[in-house]
Amino acid sequence: VITALLNLNLGIASFIIGGLYQVLVIFGLHWMVIPILTQQIAQTGQSNINMIVSFTMLAQGTGALAVFFKTRKTALKGLAGSGALSAFAGVTEPAMYGINLKYGRVFIMSSIGAAVGAGVAGFMHLHMYGFAGSLIGFPNFASPKDNPNNFMIFWIATIVTIVVAFVGVYFFGYKDSDVATDGVEKK
Repeated sequence: VITALLNLNLGIASFIIGGLYQVLVIFGLHWMVIPILTQQIAQTGQSNINMIVSFTMLAQGTGALAVFFKTRKTALKGLAGSGALSAFAGVTEPAMYGINLKYGRVFIMSSIGAAVGAGVAGFMHLHMYGFAGSLIGFPNFASPKDNPNNFMIFWIATIVTIVVAFVGVYFFGYKDSDVATDGVEKK
């Protein structure tokens, strides 16, 4: 399905996959995508699916970062900050399981940011020439001579992802009155 979407239209595929990819991560199904992107890099020297995945990691980290800036709870602030740093280094699980999924709207707003950012990147035909993603993977967007605007497109899509995810989470995704364990009795 992912390959068919990519072959249909990169912009539309980027929007759809960008918004839904982290759901695959929740269930561990994202490992089924790794052979596809590895094959793309081996055959063509670039991977459009990895480009999309990179923006999903960035958006989940930005969601945790927005919680970090909004919360007044010290323990939550520490968890959100470390989760954001981890996601910016390409590992989203601490941010997702520690913050974003506990407060469901945070995950949803982050996924919307990922969809918009990846969609912008897809419609602008961004290419990724390596494997590492999120902010730490920025050198993988440095382009050979055949695509001189690639790096600029990466930064535009990155800014869009960060702004949409941060604003969405900050204003609509989290408030300190939210309780992650609503309905659970202490014993």
